Amino acid sequence: MPRKGNLFKLAENKITQNPSTYLGKLVWRCYAYLSDVPPVVKDENYWFYNITNLAYFLISLLHLFWIFVFSTLHTSTMVGVQFFSISSYVLAFYLNRRGHHLTAMLIALLEVGIHQVIAAYETGWGTGFQNFIPLIGLMPFLKYNEKWATKVTLALLSMGIYLYIDIMIKNTAPALPLTGEQVSFLTITNAIACFILVTLWGIVLSFSYNRTVADLLKKEQELFEVQKHAEQAEILGALNIAARDKEIFQLRNVELRNSNQEILLQKEQIELLVSEQEQIIARRTQELADANKKLVELIQYNAHSLREPLTRLMGAMMIAEYITRDEFFDDIWPPMGKAVSDLDKRILEVITIANTAVENYELGDGISATVPDIPSISRPNLPL
Repeated sequence: MPRKGNLFKLAENKITQNPSTYLGKLVWRCYAYLSDVPPVVKDENYWFYNITNLAYFLISLLHLFWIFVFSTLHTSTMVGVQFFSISSYVLAFYLNRRGHHLTAMLIALLEVGIHQVIAAYETGWGTGFQNFIPLIGLMPFLKYNEKWATKVTLALLSMGIYLYIDIMIKNTAPALPLTGEQVSFLTITNAIACFILVTLWGIVLSFSYNRTVADLLKKEQELFEVQKHAEQAEILGALNIAARDKEIFQLRNVELRNSNQEILLQKEQIELLVSEQEQIIARRTQELADANKKLVELIQYNAHSLREPLTRLMGAMMIAEYITRDEFFDDIWPPMGKAVSDLDKRILEVITIANTAVENYELGDGISATVPDIPSISRPNLPL
């Protein structure tokens, strides 16, 4: 048993000897914990849980990084705000895993608004902290089963906070005197963080959809195996009856000599039954292959259709800082609303596909009918 004083040394030696294996296991354990769905999370909230679960965790890590950054800038106010933010996301993470998704999302939205207002006041508009507000404003629309009144209210709340920063803080001098290099560092860091969060959300959407489809396919395969075993048991039962009849025939050869024709007829019926069952198995195997093909096409559709409106939003965020406010609201804001609406429609399309697959499965329409056809991907002609 190693002493407590040697634990850090032993851990350091273990990482030094084989860092890739150790770090890989650590990353895998974190991923397994984040992707684990507690029993209290309902099936209809599975997608939203996975997305927000990862978002709360990653944003907490981002605030840990900002503690280090603001400590080097000697601003105690922003350092204290980071501890408040981390505590908020820990609470949101806990509530999210307990099934209180709306409460957790509200805490996260309020934290983003408060943090960005204080950050814009302390460091100025040019550092780009306000760019996280439109990004986090998408979160209510990812919860497809939430009331539209709640979605719109939360979106308007995010927009109001952004407009407050734009009108009241944008043209004021920052409370914290920063050099040009420091402002550039914060601007680049915030831009990179925004792109990383959007990319990771897209990845989690794809993984969640793939996992849902895989679970559906697994259930179909299990049902197919049960039916196959039942059919095989029925065939074996019929064969056992034939074997028993054959034994009786051998024991009573003299008495059952006139029943030879009947036994031959039973044999033909059994062979016909075996042939029919083989045809059923072959047909269901082909249906499973067709379903696999449709699943691959659905995954490709998900990757393209969800990425397109996200790309338009990222493009709008990139040029937002290089145009005036009037140009932003006249030329950029309407397409951004259209992109958000398109993203919501695409997510609803994917959810509709999954619901249709579940309904077909419950109705027993067959394996290939369980996976619906892929809708066409429309690309709107927008200036973004």
